[in-house]
Amino acid sequence: MALDDAYGIREVEFAIHAAQTERLFVRGKNTETDRYFDNQAKENHIYCVNNALNQLLGDAAVLIELGGFKQAAEHFMRFGVLRRLRMMIAAFRNFQSIIMPDRTVTLTMEQSDEVCRDLNAIYVNILGLLDNYAGAIVHQVGGAKTQAAKPLAMSLFKPAFAVDPALADVAAALAPFATWETDVKKRRNPAAHRMPLYVPPAGYDPKAADALRRLDQLISTALREQDFVEMRNLQRERERIGVFISIFVHAPDEEMNDIYPTIPQDLGQMVKIGRISQDFLRAHLAPLESSDGA
Repeated sequence: MALDDAYGIREVEFAIHAAQTERLFVRGKNTETDRYFDNQAKENHIYCVNNALNQLLGDAAVLIELGGFKQAAEHFMRFGVLRRLRMMIAAFRNFQSIIMPDRTVTLTMEQSDEVCRDLNAIYVNILGLLDNYAGAIVHQVGGAKTQAAKPLAMSLFKPAFAVDPALADVAAALAPFATWETDVKKRRNPAAHRMPLYVPPAGYDPKAADALRRLDQLISTALREQDFVEMRNLQRERERIGVFISIFVHAPDEEMNDIYPTIPQDLGQMVKIGRISQDFLRAHLAPLESSDGA
C-alpha cells in the first residue's frame, strides 16, 4: 500500500488543497474572492499538517514502548525524535496562533520575537530530526561499517547510508525526497550557522516609511530624556504603521519565502520521511523474549 493511502497523509501536500479550492470558483474575476479561497486552502493545509505531526509523534511514542530497540537506536528515538517532534509541534502551534494566512495587521515587537523564535526552532530541528531517524535506523539495522561511520556521515541522504545493503529498501523509499532535502537546507543551514530566520513585522510604502523615520527620531529623543512612558506610547504608534506581509527571510538582500504554504509544506515532507522511517524500524524490531523463556 502506498504511503499516502496507508496513513491518509496526502493532505500534507498543499497542492491537494489548492486543487480543491480551484473547483469551487472561477479565479481572476475578483481579487478579494481569490484571496479568500487561497487563504482557505492554506488554512486547510495547516490543519492537516498539525494532525499529521501529532499522529507521527503518537506513533513514535508507541513504537518505542513496543520494545525491541537496540540501546543506541532507542537513544536516538527517545532523546532525539520525540524531543524534536514535541519542540516543532509546540513552535508551529504558537506560530500559527499569531500568524494565519489572512493576517494583515502588523506584528508587535513581542509577536515578532515570538514568531522568529518559533520559526528558527522549526527549521533548525527539521534536519536534526532526520539525522535522529538516520541514527536509529543505522544502529538498529545497519551494518558494522555504517555504524562505525563518523556522525556527520550518518544521514538519510548521504552515500554511506545508501550503500549499506541492509538499508537498501529504506534508502530507495527515501530517494524521492532528496531534492526537497537539498532545498530545505537553503532555509535551515543559514539559520543554524549564519543568519537566523526573520519575519518582518510590517511592510511600508513611501508615506509609511516617512512616518516611521519621524517616529524613530521621537523614540530616540524620549529614550535620551528617559521619558519611558512617552517612548512606549510612540512605540505603540509605530507598531500600527504599515501592513503585514507574509514572508520570512534570513537577511534583507536574500531570497524571500512565503510563510504559507512553505512552512507547513516543509513540515509535511518531514512527516512523510518520518512515516517511512518509523515503518522501517517497526519492521526490524528485535523479537522480545517471552516471560517463560519459550
